[in-house]
Amino acid sequence: MAPKRAALDTEPDTVDKVPTKPKLKRKKPSPPKAPVPTKPKPKRKKKPSPPKVPKCGCRGDCRTRKCACGKKGEACGDSCKCTGCVNPFNILKEYNIDLSNAALDNCLMDNVYKVKDLRERLEQTYEMECCEESVQLKDMLPRVAHCPGEECGYEWQYSWCWDRFIDEEYRPRYHCEKCRRCGDYRSDHCRRCNKCYFAGHSGFPCPCRGRGKGGGGRGKREDCTVM
Repeated sequence: MAPKRAALDTEPDTVDKVPTKPKLKRKKPSPPKAPVPTKPKPKRKKKPSPPKVPKCGCRGDCRTRKCACGKKGEACGDSCKCTGCVNPFNILKEYNIDLSNAALDNCLMDNVYKVKDLRERLEQTYEMECCEESVQLKDMLPRVAHCPGEECGYEWQYSWCWDRFIDEEYRPRYHCEKCRRCGDYRSDHCRRCNKCYFAGHSGFPCPCRGRGKGGGGRGKREDCTVM
């Protein structure tokens, strides 16, 4: 009697056949997982930058408008390199005058370096024409100020060019940025001849524009009415 293994090998259905591998069952794809909400990262607060300190690199005493602090209408500080500083805005600061507003006054900016004794000028007394009230200049700066007289409050503005107060309500101060000086309140600056002229309330054109046909280029400049 042949062994069992020999009997299996001689079965007609299994002769010359390669044994097959068992088929693997495919797993069904799992549904996508919902994204887990993440907490937003807290934004880092930026550290506030330190305030800018006025600083100039003058080697002298800041006597001219070339001073970086003076150009901005600022007083010099300990961080500046100047020696024996005479920056006029240091004096204005001593009298508690608002420097930020003073820097917006073109008349002041064009003349403050020309004043020989600024302290004396600031303490000078002026009589107001509205009610004969006496005031010191330091109390009427910067820009437009009101008369301190009782029940007055009239508006005045100081002209550094003329060293007097100008009636701001009816004849407001006119300081030309190009010419760098005060003129009649009815004046205007001509871009063509680069001079101020009397324009009046109606805004008349500069006389140099009416000379285009007859005269030459030189006549245009010479015939302008300079204020």
